[in-house]
Amino acid sequence: MKDLYLEIVSPEKVLFGDKISLVEVPGARGRFTVLTGHAPIISALTNGVIRVQLPNGQEMSFECSRGYLECSSNKVSILLN
Repeated sequence: MKDLYLEIVSPEKVLFGDKISLVEVPGARGRFTVLTGHAPIISALTNGVIRVQLPNGQEMSFECSRGYLECSSNKVSILLN
């Protein structure tokens, strides 16, 4: 199965960029999880926490006030405001 790649970018810098197992985000219509093979999607993000699980099982989290997520071809891009 193909790897899932995540990039999280703020106006100031790149916060994260690496292979992941999953990312869980605070979508405008509720929390959702993106896994390998997820259908293409664009979503607004709201106030909450972005939870990332790395391939080794380690977890990371990032605060989110607003932003956007785009997922296509196993690449997830998160743009934070």
